Amino acid sequence: MPIDPDIIKRNLYNLHIEDLYDPSIAYLFRDKRKELDQMMSMLSERGKEGFLLGSMQVFGTVNEKLLEKAQAILTITATDREHQTKEEDVVYAEEFAKLAQEELDYLKSQDPNFGTTVRLRDDIYGVMVNQGVLNISKQYSLPRHRVQALIQHEVGTHIVTYYNGKQQPFSLFRLGVPGYEKLQEGLAVLAEYLVGGLTNNRLRILAGRVVAVYHMQQGNTFLDTFALLVDKYQFLPETAFQMTMRVFRSGGLTKDALYLSGLIELINYIKSGRDLTLLTMGKIREDYIPIVEELMLKGILNAPVLTPKYLTSPYKDALTNLKKSKGIFQMIQ
Repeated sequence: MPIDPDIIKRNLYNLHIEDLYDPSIAYLFRDKRKELDQMMSMLSERGKEGFLLGSMQVFGTVNEKLLEKAQAILTITATDREHQTKEEDVVYAEEFAKLAQEELDYLKSQDPNFGTTVRLRDDIYGVMVNQGVLNISKQYSLPRHRVQALIQHEVGTHIVTYYNGKQQPFSLFRLGVPGYEKLQEGLAVLAEYLVGGLTNNRLRILAGRVVAVYHMQQGNTFLDTFALLVDKYQFLPETAFQMTMRVFRSGGLTKDALYLSGLIELINYIKSGRDLTLLTMGKIREDYIPIVEELMLKGILNAPVLTPKYLTSPYKDALTNLKKSKGIFQMIQ
């Protein structure tokens, strides 16, 4: 490990946050310090029982209500299987990178100062955004019907919120406030839905991850959790293995349950008629919104500079329909 968690903790608590004049700003930094402290503890406990306990502190747990929603989704979509994709319907890394670049050009038309890049790499798996840069594995491929959904997930959400957060005076809005992952991933999955790319199989994976986290936190083994996903919920062995592996890594990581729980909370947010654009001003969480609005009124924080494509026409119609819907089950095809 290239860092010493104890030294980082010492440096964190040597910061004189109590000297900040604004109580709201002081709260932001105290909250971030607490999260970083917990994450340092997680790093020092990798591969041990303490890692799971730390993950529960940082990323939360799966309660019975969320588990029931996940199980209902898996029951309703139980017969859904991905059709074999024809060769001509597959998009490979280089073409996907070009399509992603077109989306970056669209964002640059909103703000000439916007600038980032797409990198094709041979040292990663899949697709990931890091520090506002889209990284794509050279071996990556995906069905064509999933392209726009993934672009809006990675570029329209993760890169847009990074850049909008970068325009704020505090770096934590681009790096992420404590607990930002739930809202961030919920917003990214919502983006997939709004552009018509959220398939039943994608929903099944999000629900399956919740089930896997629940059974892991209840003390079930890797093999028991894998068998449950295959035998009871009819996942393909390869898919079930990947989900189980993600959940059990480092000793138990509960983060994967955030995708579905974040989406459910976001739908409730939308149904209450609240402003969705505000959520793109940085990497925030829902209960930070009153603080964000207060600091915007004071002129300390800035309104979002970039608006993702999925919040513009013609996708607004899907958003209007979602406001009138009964919730997440509206998304099942």
